[in-house]
Amino acid sequence: MIANPYKVLEVSPNASNDEIKKAYRELSRKYHPDSYINNPLASLAEEKFKEVQEAYDQIMKDRENGYSGVGNAGDDTDEMRVVFNLINSANYIEALRTLSRIPLRSAKWYYYSAVSNAGVGNNVLAFDHARQAVNMDPSNQEYRNFLNHLESHGQRYQDNRYGSGMGGFGQGGFGQGYGRNYGTGNLCCDLWCADSCCECMGGDMIPCI
Repeated sequence: MIANPYKVLEVSPNASNDEIKKAYRELSRKYHPDSYINNPLASLAEEKFKEVQEAYDQIMKDRENGYSGVGNAGDDTDEMRVVFNLINSANYIEALRTLSRIPLRSAKWYYYSAVSNAGVGNNVLAFDHARQAVNMDPSNQEYRNFLNHLESHGQRYQDNRYGSGMGGFGQGGFGQGYGRNYGTGNLCCDLWCADSCCECMGGDMIPCI
């Protein structure tokens, strides 16, 4: 499996399917073995041609399965699991440090970065990375819910930090402690926001909402 198939095709992870196909066709023509008959570079061209075919097949297969980011196959690496656990324990700064050491940036990478940046109060970057995660994997409802949450509350809480109030990640407790150290000053509003965060992660803090 190719670590970064988008790089092989010389396109962005945000490229449309049509752009992917166009790049694939152009590179296939460029490196087609028929163009290198009796050429000393024939073996290299054939290798590159096969790599282009593999990269294209990998990208299209990933997209059919709901993935579209670079390195989705690496989302289950030890480093990504470490990031998950750090976010779950509200250690957002260390989560960001760990993310910075991961070279392949998939949709999940941007999602984790968005959550972590929101956790330390970098709301602008959190929004940008949440939007990038959705662009790369538009079928992922978890990413979309989080982006919607940031969009709906971004203006109201522009000067507030999420801090440790985001509590338990991925266990239906995302935002359990919202308002513990930071909040709107309105208890009802803070509880509603906490419940919204929970629902983003599949939980429900307040069933009636």
